[in-house]
Amino acid sequence: MSLLIALFFSDFCTHPGMKTALILGSSGLTGSYILDLLLKDDSFQSVITINRKPSGIHHPKLTEIISQFNAEKDLAPFVSINTIFSCLGTTRKKTPDLQQYRNIEIGIPVQYATVALTKNLQGFYFISAVGVQPGSGNFYIRIKSEAEEALKSLHIPHLHIYQPSLLTGQRNEKRPLEKLAASLFPLINRILPKKWMHYHSISAADLARGMVFISQQPNQKKVSYHTYSSIMQFKNT
Repeated sequence: MSLLIALFFSDFCTHPGMKTALILGSSGLTGSYILDLLLKDDSFQSVITINRKPSGIHHPKLTEIISQFNAEKDLAPFVSINTIFSCLGTTRKKTPDLQQYRNIEIGIPVQYATVALTKNLQGFYFISAVGVQPGSGNFYIRIKSEAEEALKSLHIPHLHIYQPSLLTGQRNEKRPLEKLAASLFPLINRILPKKWMHYHSISAADLARGMVFISQQPNQKKVSYHTYSSIMQFKNT
């Protein structure tokens, strides 16, 4: 959409009760499901996405910004951004440059959260990974841990950190090891003891539904962690 339309939405969303959501990674596996859910959800009157190229998706309440991810410039037209869903992610194969990798996993989410905090940000919903711990010898886990700590240091009113195990779903890119793991996990899921339930695989569609469901519940904690069981609570309602 044009900047003029974006400005219209920013004014529109200042009305009391109006809720604006920003999705980072809306073209990815989980982000695409979240986008579809929010466009159908009447509690969100405006949805913003940041993409490097047009998605081809058009909707009356969607503002798509084509950008190389510059938070100050991208969010300047908006007066209020209440909620951010951060679904960004990459792989070492796709992004071998470690500086670029860190920027995608840490820099971009922190940058947009920082700017949105000046625009009434209340909830930030971040996809991390199961088993995250500081100082891990695993590069991926270590990066996710650093991202969690960086976001916590911003003192966002309500930060929700999702730590799923294997995410399943139809990706646009080939990941043979993930595909192999996905074929084995149905058996593993059945034999997992309850104390290890956080290692249960989850579909991207269910993760998206869980994130949106939790975003609509009353917030109490400043920082909340979610693994398989709490992510799937929407199925019990």
